[in-house]
This record gives sequence, structure tokens and C-alpha cells, in this order.
Amino acid sequence: MAWALIGAGPAQAQAPAVPAGSACLTPEQREVNKTYYSLTRPTSRDDQMPFFDPEYFAGTWDVLIRVVDSPLGPGGESAGELTIALASGCHYTGELKAEDPDGKPFTRKVDFTYDTTKKSLTWTEVDSRGYTWTRVGPVGGELGGLFHYHFDDSPAFTFGGKRLQIKGVSEMSSPAFYKSDLQISIDGGAPTTFGRATFEKQVK
Repeated sequence: MAWALIGAGPAQAQAPAVPAGSACLTPEQREVNKTYYSLTRPTSRDDQMPFFDPEYFAGTWDVLIRVVDSPLGPGGESAGELTIALASGCHYTGELKAEDPDGKPFTRKVDFTYDTTKKSLTWTEVDSRGYTWTRVGPVGGELGGLFHYHFDDSPAFTFGGKRLQIKGVSEMSSPAFYKSDLQISIDGGAPTTFGRATFEKQVK
């Protein structure tokens, strides 16, 4: 499997073994993934594309979030720990415990479901600071093991008297590291760069 992701930390992280497959995937899909991830040669155009498995997110991740000033709060760097576990089938839950740029603690309750038929992920975060952010969009992949989650159609929400919409893409190109690049739209305005969140899995 050709997983390639950002800076010295991810490059040095030990990659966990790719799971055999969660209950979210059908036996046929798990067999395709098993065959793909067992390859000991470079992929070719004749290989079957592996299926994305939401079990990818299960575990504990070190999180670093860097954003600009916005109606959600002052810009800067937030850091914390995100833990995600299977609830049932293709449904997962978790929690982020972190500190904002001023060192104040906050949490986010995480709840997401993957639709294997539509290859779509719906991911909701309830932030203790008073807002709920839902991301909706397709997960696509390519030979080499790279997956992208595009959430450009995510619904808007209101906070602090402003109508906000956060769009972006998550790039999953390593079993132990992924990143999300974010844009924000305020009161229907054009999307502008909001920031980036990086996630590095704790590997024992």
C-alpha cells in the first residue's frame, strides 16, 4: 500500500497495520481491500480500487488546529486529543478535548456515519462553545491508497449573529496522519481561507 503526509512528525510516525475491514463494509468489499493491501508491488491500472473504510478514524489522534480570526473566535493555534470509536455498523462517535489559543479548554462531541452506497460521509461536531458544525460530502480515492473527503456542500449554521459555512477537504494519505484544509463563508460571502487541522494517530 502506497501511503505517503505533512512535516517531520508524520514522516517519523510508525504506521499502524491496515485493518482487515470493519462491519461497515460488505464481505466482498473487505476481500477487495484485503487483496489490495496485500500487494507487494506497485499498483497497476488493472488493480481494483480499494473501498474507503470509516474504521480508519477509530483510535486516538493528536490534533493541531490553526485558524484565522472569525466570528467563531480569535485566530491562532488550538491543540488537543480526539478519540473515536465504533458505535454500530457505519456509525462512529467520539470527543475532542482541546485548548483554544488562549489556553481555555473546550470540547467537541463527534458523531459521524458513512454511507457505503453513496460513498458519502456525514460528520457532526457539537462544540462546547455554543455551535454545531456538520460536514457532508463524498469520499473518493485513487490507486496508491489516497482518499479525499470533500465537504463543499456542508450546511450553514448561525453563531454570534452570523451565518457561517465551513467548506474544505480532508486528505487521508497515511494510516497515521491526515489533514483538513478549511474555508469559511460569512453571511453568504465568498469563501476565504480559514485554516488547517492536522491529525496524528497515537500508535502503540
